Order: sequence, then structure tokens, then C-alpha cells
Amino acid sequence: MHRKIIYFAVLFMGLVSQSITPVYADEELERYAEATIIAERTAIHPADEITLAINIKLAPHWHVYWKNPGDSGLPVRIEWDVPEGFEIGDIQWPTPDKISYDILVNYGYYNQAVLLQTLKTPDTLPEGKITLTATVNMLVCNDICIPETSTISIDLNNPDDLDTDNSTLIQDAYSKIAKPINGAFLYSENEKILHLSLTPEDRTLLNEATAENLEFFPLDWGIINHLAMPNVQIEDGVITIDHERGDQAFTEITEMKGLLVIKGEQGQNKGFAITALPDKSATTPTVTINKNNVETAPITKNVRTSKTTWFSALYLALFGGIILNLMPCVFPILSMKALSLVKMNDKENKEARTHGIAYTLGVVLSFLAIGGILLILKEAGTVVGWGFQLQNPIIVGILAYLLFVIGLNLIGFFEFKSSFGNVGNKLTQGQSLSSSFFTGTLATVVATPCTAPFMGAAMGFALTQPAIVSMSIFAMLGFGLALPYLVLSYVPQFRRILPKPGAWMDVFKQFLSFPIFASSIWLIWVLSQQSGSYGVLLVLLGMLAIAFCVWLSHLKSKGIARRLTSTLFVLCMFLPIFSLSYIKDTHQNASSSQKAYSFGEPFSPEKLSELLEGDAPIFVEMTAAWCITCKVNHAIAINIDSTKALFKDNNVRYLIGDWTSNDDTITQYLQAFGRNGVPIYVFYGKRDTNTGKRPEAELLPQVLTAATLQKTIAK
Repeated sequence: MHRKIIYFAVLFMGLVSQSITPVYADEELERYAEATIIAERTAIHPADEITLAINIKLAPHWHVYWKNPGDSGLPVRIEWDVPEGFEIGDIQWPTPDKISYDILVNYGYYNQAVLLQTLKTPDTLPEGKITLTATVNMLVCNDICIPETSTISIDLNNPDDLDTDNSTLIQDAYSKIAKPINGAFLYSENEKILHLSLTPEDRTLLNEATAENLEFFPLDWGIINHLAMPNVQIEDGVITIDHERGDQAFTEITEMKGLLVIKGEQGQNKGFAITALPDKSATTPTVTINKNNVETAPITKNVRTSKTTWFSALYLALFGGIILNLMPCVFPILSMKALSLVKMNDKENKEARTHGIAYTLGVVLSFLAIGGILLILKEAGTVVGWGFQLQNPIIVGILAYLLFVIGLNLIGFFEFKSSFGNVGNKLTQGQSLSSSFFTGTLATVVATPCTAPFMGAAMGFALTQPAIVSMSIFAMLGFGLALPYLVLSYVPQFRRILPKPGAWMDVFKQFLSFPIFASSIWLIWVLSQQSGSYGVLLVLLGMLAIAFCVWLSHLKSKGIARRLTSTLFVLCMFLPIFSLSYIKDTHQNASSSQKAYSFGEPFSPEKLSELLEGDAPIFVEMTAAWCITCKVNHAIAINIDSTKALFKDNNVRYLIGDWTSNDDTITQYLQAFGRNGVPIYVFYGKRDTNTGKRPEAELLPQVLTAATLQKTIAK
């Protein structure tokens, strides 16, 4: 699973339904890419193997992206629908061109891209015509980027077309694919410089290579700073390349794959595929990287990672977890459990402590589970960060249901009397150890939309470290969240501060339902940002089914009526689950740059690069609809008259990146600052009139105030 996966089909169904034939002219086009399938031959046999080509023709000046798109963009993705038993191989990519946009560098193709894949047929073939269908997802870019999707097909063994032979075209496409070469290929890193030592077995293959025309294109993102020019030396058949490093750590890389590219005219690069192994004994002198003698403005600067150690990250995680208890979603859950401690006297200290341990285990193990999933997804190549699960509208809907049910229970509208319905009640509302454990799990689940102060640096550090270090930080974050309840459990003197048991407990319990209902309403609003009004309608219908189940649970009936009521109850319990299956993220294909704001401009790397070329100061806000801290900061510090006047008076350009749905560009921006969650706020000071340079980018606190902005901009 590639880290750049973003599906375009839902939002751009209108584009798919339009003609796929582009009109290549200067005016705005309906489509900028035309994709077709070409088979090596149209006649196939059992246990056969042929080559298929996805031929993408592009409008002039427009391009699509290679497997590693570089600083921005998305690679072409092909999804096949073939009969059972047929197998489609991996994409074989032609050697790309280097595409430069000021301070961004990408890899891709102009004019035409022919992507090859191998088709293997089963031992037996069906009679007659065999149809293969491919859905081609492309991000087509010029000055702007437009997602395009083409659904195309080809017929094989068609009785009317058995003689077509495209082997010449296929062979020409193969000639543009980088050929693997053997040799001694080693890599090492020293002082943020990648050092490659390459000794090919067949030296004649690289006779055309010179220090000026040879470059290394890595297959993986983040290996090098794509903008920087390499320092290349060729001597006695040995090639050494020194290249400024990118953001990806080498700690777990066992081999480095990429292309040695001899640059030619556009579309005429010659590539050789290599696999380099780590050279742990190698040392590399410090090399000054030539960046085309152009000053590059500091788009990103890893502020926190270099200063954060394992121990400091543990402390930050602990305090961040403690502060999470004050978040509006979590505080009612903590208060709900604290009520159970109020009922315990000094003679029940042992029981109270046992419940504290159970609650703590529920929290810590849940954080470890979320952290483990996050690490697995990152290892698989997916670009994710803290709160990634809230980018899925189905999970948002489930949480909205869960909080709605908890709210109904707290306010006293129901206590399921059937054994089936009583399971959830016992898990979180009962007096058993399992109730304490699952309340800890629930507290973790509702805490995940939040990024408390101190958490950002800790999470950013955790996700760049080996698994054992990362998991220890997640465990400490969970321990911080559980700590207040654990202290109440172990220290009777603190429990005595709480009011004595009485009727107020029922009133307070009912009162806690309202912040829970508010959280559920907020999640429905988040869902509206992801799935629109249709998604909201489905969840509200699910809540109606839940309320109907509550009503059914109170009916007193006998005989056939009772059996009918029970059957209806079970069916209605499945309606919320059924409704979730129809929720789709209709906005996940809309990047942050496609949104509009009354105050501020949508963020994109291209827009930021454009502004950095100018002189004005820039303020970047990375936010998400499900991030409570983000919304509070925006309301009290940013979207206010004094800040608007401050920005206007100082000519501050204000960019907003929306991470509500998955956006790899924003995720990478966060990671460049050592963060894996929102909010983050970055200020780029104005260009100095004397030196012509900008100061380094400044990362502002996660809890933002108008005074902080005033002080930062006034520097």
C-alpha cells in the first residue's frame, strides 16, 4: 500500500462521465489526459503471458507523475477488473523527467507516458471474447493540478480481431524503462549528506555519463532533497554521488532502490535501475551542495525533532496526556468514573485501587493499539498522522452513535433490560473491573480527536523512532490520560475532597449527558465536512433507529407480541450499522487547495512557494474539523477583528491547510516540522530589505493566543 494513496473517483464522477478525448488547444479543456489500453497481441492462449500498455497522452505542457512523484503530486494508479484466474503484474515505469517549480522538484512525464504491466492467463480460458477493464487515476498538472479518472477496457480473443500485433510499440516502450544493472552499489549518510559509491560491472553502460548529466532518482519519497543538485565524480569506473538528504530516516532501510539517470532532452532520459546496500563503514566528507546558485526560502524547518530526546518526549507525552482530561469529550467520561469512587469509603480502598488499575490498563492498551496501527500503516507506506482515524467518515459516524447512546444512558432515558442490550451498559456503566477497563478504552477513543499542548512534539518524535521507542511514548501518553483517575483511586484523601454521596450524584450524572450530546453533534458536523448532507442524513436515521430501540426496550408484551418486539429490536439495532456502510468520503478527493475561505487562502505547496518568492510575511495554519484545539484557537486567536487588522496592517498572507480528510501534502508538511497531528502554526517572517533573505520559519505554540500572534508579527 503506497503512502500516496488518495482515491479521486467519488468527487470527480462528473469528470469520468465526460468524453475522454481531449482537444489540445490553449483554451480550458474538459480533460487533459487520454488513456487507452494496448495489448502486445489480441490473441491469447492458456498459461500465456503478454504485455499490456496503459498509454497516456497529455495536453501540451501538462504532466503526470512517476512512482516517486517528488516534493508533491501523486503517482498514476491503475486498478484492474479481470476475469478470475488472470493475474496483472506490477507497473513498469519509463524513466521520468525532472520537473522543477521554483523550490519544488517533481518526477513525471510530459506529452506521453506508456506504463507496462504483464498479464498472465490461467490454464483454461473461457470461450469467446475476454474483456479486461482498467480504472486509471491520474493527477494531471501544469500551473494547477486536476485529478482525472479514466475507465477503459480492451477485448482479447475477439473473433473479429485476432490478428492485431503491437509488439513493435511494446518493445519501444520497454526501451524507455530503466534496465537493471549489476555491480557494487553502496550508500551511507554523514552530516545530512547521502553518499553513493557505485561500481557497475559493465562500465560501457555508462560511457555517456558525465559529472554534469548524471543524477540519482530514488524510488522512495524522502531519501534526498530533490531540489539540491548532486556532487558527482566519475573516476576509474567508480561513480560517487553526494546529495543533500531528505526527511526519511535510514534507521530501518535495508536497501535503497533508484535510477541512475543520464539526462537528455525532455522524454529522452536514459535510466539504469540499481539497488544500493548500506555501507556502515563508510565515511563521507562534508560536501557543499550546489542549489543552482538560487536562494531557497525555508518552507520547512524541523524545529522540534533535533531538540527532543527520548526522555523529554516521555515527559511531554505524560503532561500532554494529563491535559487531555480537560478536553470536552474526555472530561465527562472521567467524571462518570469519579462518581463510582465517591460511593466508596475508606474500607474499600483495595477495590478502588483495583478499579484504577483496570481503567489505566484500558487507556494504556488502547493507546498502544492505536499507536501500533499507526506504525503499521506508516511502515506500509501510508502517509498518516495522529488522529488519522477521524479522517474516516465511518469511524466518525460510529463515534457519534457511541456518544449518543452514552448520553441517553446518562440522562436516564434507558437501561437496557435485555441481556443483549445490557452488554454495552455493563462495559462502561457497571461496577465490575471490565467496566473500568472499557471506560478507559472509551476515554481513549473520544480523546483521539484532540492534540493537547506538549503532545505534538512527543508524537512527532515517536513516529520517527524505532518501534520500541515509539510504543513507549504512546504508553506514557496513555498513562498521563489515566493518571488523574489513578491518583483518585490510590489516595483516599483526594476522594474526600469530592462531595459526599447523595441525590446530587444522579443530577450530576444527568448533567454530564449534555457535553456528551454536544460531542455527538460536533461529530455529525465533522461528518458533514467529509460526506455532505447525505452522510449526515444516514447517521441521523441511525440515531432514530437507536431511539426506536430504546422505546421498544420499555414495552411490556407477552407471547407473539414479545417475540415480534424482540425481532424488531434486533433488526433496528442493525440499521445504524447498515447506514454506515453507505457513508462515503465525498470530500476526500478535494485537496485543501480546492477550498475557499472568507478570511485566509487555501494552502498548497505551490501557493506557499509563490508567496515565499515575494517579500510579505506568511502565516500558515494547519487545522481539521475534528480537532477541538484547532477550532478553539481559530475562534479566540485568529478569526477575530484584532488579528484580521493585524494581518492587514502588516501585509501578512494567511494560508489554511484543512486536514479533515486525508491529504498527503499536509501530512508531509506536518512531518517536516517533526509533528504528526494538528494544529500547527508556522510563521515566515518578511524578507530583509538589506540581505534579501527571509528569517527561518518559526513554529508557534499549539495553544495559540492573539497576544502570541501580535508578538510574533511585531518582531
